Amino acid sequence: MTLPGWLDRTLSAWLAFWLSLAVVYNHAGALAWAGLVVILGATGLVALIPRVVADRRYLAPALPFLGVLAALFIWMMVTTAWGEHGPDTAWRLATQALIGIGVPILLVSRSERLKRNLSHILMATALAGVAVILADAASGYGLSLTLDPVGAGEDLNYRQGEAEMHLGRGQVAWALMTPLLLALMAKRLPKGAAWAAGLAFVGLLVAGCVLNRLYTPVIILLGALPLFALGWAAPKLAFRLSGATAVLSIALAPIVGLVSRQASEGFMARLPMSWDHRLRMWDYTLARSMERPLLGHGLDASRNMQDGFTTRIGVDIPYISLHPHNVGLQAWLELGAIGALLMAAAVGLGIQLASRLADGSRARLAALSGLVMGMSVGGAVTVGAWQYWWWGLIVMAAMLIALIPDHGPNDVLELKAEA
Repeated sequence: MTLPGWLDRTLSAWLAFWLSLAVVYNHAGALAWAGLVVILGATGLVALIPRVVADRRYLAPALPFLGVLAALFIWMMVTTAWGEHGPDTAWRLATQALIGIGVPILLVSRSERLKRNLSHILMATALAGVAVILADAASGYGLSLTLDPVGAGEDLNYRQGEAEMHLGRGQVAWALMTPLLLALMAKRLPKGAAWAAGLAFVGLLVAGCVLNRLYTPVIILLGALPLFALGWAAPKLAFRLSGATAVLSIALAPIVGLVSRQASEGFMARLPMSWDHRLRMWDYTLARSMERPLLGHGLDASRNMQDGFTTRIGVDIPYISLHPHNVGLQAWLELGAIGALLMAAAVGLGIQLASRLADGSRARLAALSGLVMGMSVGGAVTVGAWQYWWWGLIVMAAMLIALIPDHGPNDVLELKAEA
């Protein structure tokens, strides 16, 4: 069932407008990706409803994933009974996921001509985005402070640190999107232009990270790009390897704590302080997880864990800084084994569902494999388990794979009800 032409064009213009602002989202700290999923998901429901009415089996392939995801959200809410925080985080994530159902249908229902136009908008925006972040970092965050000037009584060093953090999240976002963007360049641009654009994008991103003194995005690239390359040579192998890594990074996350526990003081003294802190944080998180291994301490419990240590420069800081900086360990700490395994299952089913957009396309599978590995690496070393922007970005990047063309027999890869 197709949409009226005027409605199809209106939805495409709406999508193009929001995608063109990606440079703004990431420069401002990437938090807007959570809202974008809601905005575009709500719009996509306009296209989804006629399809569901015409064929009630249309959502059947998504039901296992949605069922496990619902069980995870319910368990998150249950754990607040013995935690110190309410279920607000679970409700917000559940709402984001529910409305986000509309995102894939909004993208896959575009015509090939509109997908091509959207692809060029996204590629141009990405190149502009990493260049803007690089220029801002090179100027000592001059652009950030121009857009939001230092007010009377505000500390300049604090504001520069705040800008550094915002740009850092934006660089993490661009790193996660890199496999998608490289696949779009490879399939949408002439060969020479694709290589030039891809090298320019990665080069600008890495240079910006160096100037911003943040290497987490580079670590994400080191995980994502090999799987992206493997995806071109062996698509199914790359996808299975990245998917297994994502699931096991949550299900077996306590191993991270066990390994961290083995690090000696001499070894940690040779590490950058941020990694010294991470190892101590993961060791401490595992220890607290083992206090309630089955049920966990309750949703968002890590916010209140303020036990600390003295750094090698004599500063007292808490072991857990905002969150454990490892999605799997945070799930084990707050939701226990029950919640962590539900989360691992939901991630696995979600990845499998996303692969329906890539089935039959080497480029799409390569992009998805790189994205999933980047998600695993980022989730293991930097983000919190319940950060709305992170999950919103993952959903958008995975669904934007539908813009990658494939001129083979399996070009149209919508969520088929009969599959």
